[in-house]
Amino acid sequence: MNQKIRNLGIFFLRVHDRLCDGCYLAAAWMILGMALIMSYEVLVRYFFNRPTIWVADFTDYIMLYSTLFVSAWLLKHDGHVRLTLVYEHLSPRSRQVSDMINAFVGAIVCGFVIWYGVRDTWDAVGKSIVLPRPVPVPKYLVLGVIPFGCLLLFVQFLRNGFKFLRDLKIGSKNEEAGSNAFSNE
Repeated sequence: MNQKIRNLGIFFLRVHDRLCDGCYLAAAWMILGMALIMSYEVLVRYFFNRPTIWVADFTDYIMLYSTLFVSAWLLKHDGHVRLTLVYEHLSPRSRQVSDMINAFVGAIVCGFVIWYGVRDTWDAVGKSIVLPRPVPVPKYLVLGVIPFGCLLLFVQFLRNGFKFLRDLKIGSKNEEAGSNAFSNE
């Protein structure tokens, strides 16, 4: 039974990795698409005096989707921006503790965002809310990506947090073994 649970966990983590990689690629294509539609807007506005009514809204949606799609992948690859003024002056063990705390706090924050995002998305579906834009868009299409992206980020924060916790335990065991080696002399 224990091996089945372990295999299920490994399967889940592989699915998460694939989802993060797929979302990363989708975000890259979205950014390319955004560049193309912005170029189209410039072309038709300045050369043909025919500005579009939809480009600004759709670039906003692309920025929202691409940011949420790529955030878990960036966290996995340690690509997020950090403020390291204090962090650089910490001991290696304090850095590990800080990383672990940050990961679990990040997971808690994502959990709240997921909860409220799902609630608000479900509300938008139930009420059939449409955003009053030049091109009307159902609100749930805009809101729905928030809990999805935060779910990927939540799982990655938990993975990082448990990795940091495991590293701390291994480091503590190595320190104890090292101090015991000196006490036996």
